Amino acid sequence: MATLTGCLVAFGQSKKTNNKPAKTEDTHKDNLNKTDNLNRKQGWWFYKHEAALGEPLTYEYGQYLNNKKEGIWTTLDAEQQLISTENFNKGVLNGTSQYYESGKLVCIGNYRGLNQDKKIDSIWVTNPDTYADTLVAVPTEKGFTKHGIWRYYDPYTGQMVKEQEFQVDNLIYEKKYSFMTKTDSTRIAEQANKFISNKKYAKHPPGKSKSLIE
Repeated sequence: MATLTGCLVAFGQSKKTNNKPAKTEDTHKDNLNKTDNLNRKQGWWFYKHEAALGEPLTYEYGQYLNNKKEGIWTTLDAEQQLISTENFNKGVLNGTSQYYESGKLVCIGNYRGLNQDKKIDSIWVTNPDTYADTLVAVPTEKGFTKHGIWRYYDPYTGQMVKEQEFQVDNLIYEKKYSFMTKTDSTRIAEQANKFISNKKYAKHPPGKSKSLIE
């Protein structure tokens, strides 16, 4: 399916960013894009990534703590529709992230961030056959791994089409689901819209108007 392929390709690539803050008439008035006396980024930052090298224009915003991304970071397309909401801990992807196409949810999954203060991090994994737990050493230079449940959705109906489980980037379980009738798909889409609210993750940073395109 094209939507799933695009989603999976996005996971396998590092995000390209010019790391350039958006220009505003008065950044300090907006209380955005500030640094401390050690020149470390702190608080809410907002970026406008211009279209270049085949990459489309996007907007990105979230919070920094001591120069590292922290908490939920949101990316929007040129039409201000959701592209992704990703969780960070000390600058590394960690926790639940969601990905969208044309503002519609296509997948949600979990990352396990690796401790960047060490060269090797340790993660408990469970053998799916014996249920035996093993402590696995992972080089922290990887930054993060897929670890946990990933679910993929049809963006038009909200129906879940596939479920996967990863342990330290290793796929240990996968199940695909068939499409239901139009009536059932509509019902599932309505349930998904009630359960997953874009407003929760598309919250604009303080001091920024609802319209990000000034």
